[in-house]
Amino acid sequence: MSGLSRPDVVRGARELVRTCLAVTGADRVLILTDRRTHRLARIILAEARAATGAELAVVPDVADGYPRAREEIGRALDAYEPTVTVFAAADPGDLLAWDTTFWDHLDRLGARHAHMPALDDIALGIGMAVDYTEVARFTLAVRERLTGCRSVRVTSTTGTELALTCGPDRPWTPFTGLYQCAGQGGRLPQGEVFCTPLTAEGVLAVSVVGYPFNSECGLLAEPLLIEVADGRAVSLRHPDRTLQNRLRDWLTEAPEGLRLGELALGTNRALTTLTGNLLFDENVPGTHIAFGHPFPEFTGADWESPVHVDMVVERPTVRVDGLTVLTEGAYAGPFPGLTPSPDLRS
Repeated sequence: MSGLSRPDVVRGARELVRTCLAVTGADRVLILTDRRTHRLARIILAEARAATGAELAVVPDVADGYPRAREEIGRALDAYEPTVTVFAAADPGDLLAWDTTFWDHLDRLGARHAHMPALDDIALGIGMAVDYTEVARFTLAVRERLTGCRSVRVTSTTGTELALTCGPDRPWTPFTGLYQCAGQGGRLPQGEVFCTPLTAEGVLAVSVVGYPFNSECGLLAEPLLIEVADGRAVSLRHPDRTLQNRLRDWLTEAPEGLRLGELALGTNRALTTLTGNLLFDENVPGTHIAFGHPFPEFTGADWESPVHVDMVVERPTVRVDGLTVLTEGAYAGPFPGLTPSPDLRS
């Protein structure tokens, strides 16, 4: 169990069911899983059944054929008509999250949803074994601190030296991990605040590369260096020339793929170390920056892209309008709304 005990993962499952999804006796819970994650999904099922009626649907592995898995997921949703759903299955390409027909299906059901395509012992036993009420409070405090800022400077001992310009027409959006009302849903583990900057200049040193490269690359032994000018990636350098060239081609061949679409700060302070799993690492206190799609429905950006590749910086220092917010991956304090609080365990 990667050094984690059964009580760790049980605690994570309990926080998922009781706090993040606020399951009550009036709910019908459907947990979608596969053969890879079946063991952990059954722990979540036990916690859900302690609160209400719940069922487990084992679907084909997404990696073995997305269309068949998607069809089985749709059948399970129609058969059970849940008010709460959990996708607790492996999706190494993150395909389901980008499938609008899936989210439309959930909307028709009025279900609230926890999306966990990278579920493993660490995600459940550390990423979820957290006081998510406190994660939400802190995330909103960080959003308040960042709202209206004009400049963000990100540096790291690995080589990042990036200056970003923000503006009032590009709001900061919080993702708290709480999906407690009908129609709400998103990823778990969670905890971040993000915007689309107006522009950026400098160098980005990346330790974790997002989809579709994440499952192959994990935590990079040496950082990928990306030169940014006028808000766009202009060069990529890494000892692994295959990774370098594939990533360059992926971004170059997509409309606006080289454009910097997201600046985010992780806000889940119970997570302290990068693992190489993007969906865990982007919530670790620090910074991730994405090239490609800017999620204009949240950020106010006036452009789109068919790709979105997240890049995680290891232990960054972040200054906002000249004030230090993060020092080597740890939130600085005290300043209004933000106080150090390292222990968020439930």
